[in-house]
Amino acid sequence: MATQAIVITTEKVLQAFIAFSTNLSCIPVVWHCIKRGSAYEGIIGIACAVSSMMYHVGEVFENTWWFKLSGMTSGQWHRLDNIFTILTFQALTFFLMDIQNQQVADALRWTFLVFTLYCQERAPWEIIFTVIPIVSTLVLLIIRHVLKQKVPEWIKTKHFLYGIGFFFVAAFFFVRGLDDDNDYLRINHGIWHFFIGVAFYFIFLSKEKLNEKNLLHVRYINLKYK
Repeated sequence: MATQAIVITTEKVLQAFIAFSTNLSCIPVVWHCIKRGSAYEGIIGIACAVSSMMYHVGEVFENTWWFKLSGMTSGQWHRLDNIFTILTFQALTFFLMDIQNQQVADALRWTFLVFTLYCQERAPWEIIFTVIPIVSTLVLLIIRHVLKQKVPEWIKTKHFLYGIGFFFVAAFFFVRGLDDDNDYLRINHGIWHFFIGVAFYFIFLSKEKLNEKNLLHVRYINLKYK
């Protein structure tokens, strides 16, 4: 039986390039995590970017010989991408919890890894099973700081404000890109890749830039009484 010819168009190449290149926005946050000795966050970030790149490149070049060397289909890479995306959000919330006990931190990471794998094996394409593992750690983050009865200082930094701003921009384009058929070259989804990487970078910085120059309420007081 004759093998079907693979037609590579300019649009397909551009789509793959956009998907690949926009994932590179994770480099600053990954470098930052590795530099500060946070191997967990750094490795999860790298795995998320690589699986996302392979998934989106596979959408275009899945039938090429060189993509087949990966040993998986684009659909399999997609499932892996979902898992690591969830884990990156969990890693961020664990980081913001500021847990000093390493055993507690490890217990949370492993517990939610198992829970995430369960959710994704149960229904990888149902959005609820992607949202639940993320929201559950966010709820834990809120509970932790409520019990401490103190607003964390990192919320008052300009870096956190930048991060949240970029996050909402990313979320906007993520929603726009959900309709694959009407997202030409997957541009909206690519913009989501770019801005979520930038958002994570600034949010990670927010907890480590706790000084008067970056605390918004201190800057306001200083300006008020000058």
